Amino acid sequence: MDWQSLLASVLPMLPATYAGDLVTVGTFLVALCALLARFWPRPADGSRWMKLYELVNSVAQNKGHAANADDASGKSAGG
Repeated sequence: MDWQSLLASVLPMLPATYAGDLVTVGTFLVALCALLARFWPRPADGSRWMKLYELVNSVAQNKGHAANADDASGKSAGG
């Protein structure tokens, strides 16, 4: 089951105020992670921050279109 089907089946069970709050918080988290992914350079391999970096990029749906997308392949973003 994908996340959209799960969300479509769970949201009708929640009261409207909770569903609205859930969607608002989820939207805020994705937007915040997208902003962080835009300005956070890739940590060095083996860094303790790498797991958090990967989580932020996955929540932000940073799949090659953000300014730091070249960091993921080990290239510099500037050129």
